[in-house]
Amino acid sequence: MNSSRIYYGWIVATAGSVVALNLGGIVWTFGVFFKPIESEFGWSRSLVSSGYTAFLLGHAISILFAGRLVDKYSPRPILFVSALTGGLGIALNSWIHSVNELRLFMFLAGMGTGANWSVPATNVQRWFYKRQKAGLALSIVMAGLGAGALLFAPLINHLILSYGWRTAYQIIGIIFFVVVSLATFFIKRSPNEVSPSTKEITQVEGWTTRRAIATAAFAGITFLFCFGDLSFMMITVHLVPHAIDVGISPTAAAGALGLMGGFSIPGRLTGGLLAEKTSWQRVLIFSSFGMSLSIFLLIFLRATWMLYFFVFFHGLFFGFRVPAIIGILGSFFGMRSLGALIGITSAISVVFGALAPYFAGFVFDATGSYFWAFLILVLALASTGAVAKIIKKPALKVS
Repeated sequence: MNSSRIYYGWIVATAGSVVALNLGGIVWTFGVFFKPIESEFGWSRSLVSSGYTAFLLGHAISILFAGRLVDKYSPRPILFVSALTGGLGIALNSWIHSVNELRLFMFLAGMGTGANWSVPATNVQRWFYKRQKAGLALSIVMAGLGAGALLFAPLINHLILSYGWRTAYQIIGIIFFVVVSLATFFIKRSPNEVSPSTKEITQVEGWTTRRAIATAAFAGITFLFCFGDLSFMMITVHLVPHAIDVGISPTAAAGALGLMGGFSIPGRLTGGLLAEKTSWQRVLIFSSFGMSLSIFLLIFLRATWMLYFFVFFHGLFFGFRVPAIIGILGSFFGMRSLGALIGITSAISVVFGALAPYFAGFVFDATGSYFWAFLILVLALASTGAVAKIIKKPALKVS
């Protein structure tokens, strides 16, 4: 009778995907708010970008702490605090009148979103450790991030056009709080929480945090995190204003940003299936070089059709990367300290990439173009492909 039941891990994966969807709706869509804020206050692009930089710094701090907490405690209270803090921070942006208020409230929003990344990514791998379809389960969670962009980018654009950007922030903050709070009711820490008689061991096998971070492999994976995030953070903030600058309509530009997240969904799902047949490492190599080449379409952007070609190819290759960068940590180091390892690598990469939007805005303010900023992305992403090719899995140790 029990064998006919759906394994509860799939419910955990689905709920985790919903949590990630709301994160995707926030991290992907600042670019939709960019032009309205710039127009109302007359701030430079580097100043507007500094709000997203503040968000990323708060996000990095919360990723780090949430990752360590989920190794020891139930994910439910961690995610509820995330829902409350993130929803409040997002909604408070409707009150800003100075750049420092933008930075403060975006920082608070960032503090409330870190758990939406590290908690579901860690939890689902524990449910499927040494099970079939582990790659698919992780990919389902990561697909939520892309779905968030696909859903929220056009929604936010509609809210801004209909009610103004301030009201749009209020509505999105409420949605974030309600949806993440509801999703927590379906997330459990381990199979033992569903059935106390379950004998599965999902959390103790693997490296300690201290041993893992001392390896060359961990340094290499952190490098991959850093330059991948640098690309993501620069493009999500500046894609819409760049497209508008070359004559593409705001609605088409916002729609393209959402579609980039949407096109990442098949990449995320396919990436997990490819990793089960090859390895997470090979998926990372493929995705890194593909993302690098796709940037050339952005550099020479002149028409709407070119924009959609870019978002298709970049979104697809980016989708391959997202579950791979998380999956390789579990594959290399096991489950024992996975939450902490995800938190450390993600926090470092977010801090590293937090200056990317500001840097791109500075380049534009100085030169009137994003050319040099985007060219640097080409080289950075190509270097991640080279590093992904040479890193080696260390011998898994249990202590």
